[in-house]
Amino acid sequence: MFVDILNAMKRISLLLAIVATVSTVSAQDIVVEGNLCENANLRFKYNLSNRYDSFTWNFGDGSTDNSVEPSHKYEAGTYTIKLTATKNGGESKTESKTITINAIPDIDFSYDTTEQHNALAFKADLGATHYKWSFGDDNIKDTTGNEVFHKYSAPGAYEVKLIASDNNGCADTTIHSAVVSSSSKLPNVFTPNGDGQNDYFMISANGAKLKLEIFNRWGYKMFSRTGTENIVWDGYNPQGTLVAPGTYFYVITVEEGSTDYNPLNGYITVYY
Repeated sequence: MFVDILNAMKRISLLLAIVATVSTVSAQDIVVEGNLCENANLRFKYNLSNRYDSFTWNFGDGSTDNSVEPSHKYEAGTYTIKLTATKNGGESKTESKTITINAIPDIDFSYDTTEQHNALAFKADLGATHYKWSFGDDNIKDTTGNEVFHKYSAPGAYEVKLIASDNNGCADTTIHSAVVSSSSKLPNVFTPNGDGQNDYFMISANGAKLKLEIFNRWGYKMFSRTGTENIVWDGYNPQGTLVAPGTYFYVITVEEGSTDYNPLNGYITVYY
């Protein structure tokens, strides 16, 4: 009888020892560094990592890692992270931590010329709480509203960058080329009659590579030229004759091998 009791106590002690080797990691000991935004490079840490020899991270999206402090990127959504930390002696700890990854705001912007010389008015989409504008001329402006005004010191083409972020710290970056003409309001009338007054329609590229195209009311191209200085239309069509009096449509684009720009367009009236 005594032997049976002793053996039973040994079995109970053994079971308790086995159970003791598996414990739980506190969720507070799992640390996630970085903004919880889609495609952000997050870093994962375990506060008690110096007590363990091996780690298995399961990021909840089908990905795993055995690094001590791994990095991982997520798409927007909610994920449960699971960590199992193990000692060489076999003792292991495991825990889960749930995080929500926020979507990045999708923010674009456009611009218009203003009544003031070399000035542009920029307007971004709503959906962000902070807007950081870089105007391409070493000037930067931070705003909480989605509209901003900027005056350039010289005409030309400028690469404008907007970083728009929300309350979660998630940010979207958008870049467009903005064209500033020799005056912010291009003339809307010219008279190519050879009298020496208002004979030309001209834009100033100021070193940027711009393309000027002129179309008639039916969409036929009357003029096209690319340049880095002044681009001048004298009122002649591709056949070498003066165009008929009337209203024509112009398009100014940035020739940079990219489609990521905002064209400048409008109407010009020819009369004699």
